[in-house]
Amino acid sequence: MELELSPYSLDTLKANKKFFSGNPIEFYNKDSKRAKKEKLLLQSTFKQALNRNTKLYRVKDKSKEVNDNLGFFAISVGNIDVNGSKIPSAILDYLILNNKFRKYLCEPNQYTLGIELFREILAIINDLSNTIGIRYIILEPLNKEQDLVDFYTKFGFNFIPQKDSTWMYLDIKELN
Repeated sequence: MELELSPYSLDTLKANKKFFSGNPIEFYNKDSKRAKKEKLLLQSTFKQALNRNTKLYRVKDKSKEVNDNLGFFAISVGNIDVNGSKIPSAILDYLILNNKFRKYLCEPNQYTLGIELFREILAIINDLSNTIGIRYIILEPLNKEQDLVDFYTKFGFNFIPQKDSTWMYLDIKELN
């Protein structure tokens, strides 16, 4: 499996409005409470993308071995407060993977879908940081779930050092 990341244009988003406002992905978590949160997050992210506040991407298999959507993610730009200064940062607004394919291995590195996709996302953000002035990547793991926190920690993310922060960050310099 080889990943193809396709950013949605505004016209494509508008054309797919019915798709995104319905039940666009059959691979929400099996836990109904979590699935409901995931669906609401995608719908919110879609609205942000329509307003041009975030860029929504679709993940497919370039080799066509798998025809289903493998996942979606969204990136925007915001700020992180560092010692009272607002520092421009990339925000990973949304990331969801198709549960059916999470264990699949991607070419050429043989990483799981989650690891390979996250590596691709970090590369996009790193490239973006060479074009515009952003210093950090920030994200908020859903419900601070330990498996998500562990996943992001393996990539070097830490919680923002504020009391009860639910947000994690990574200095983009760590990617080079």
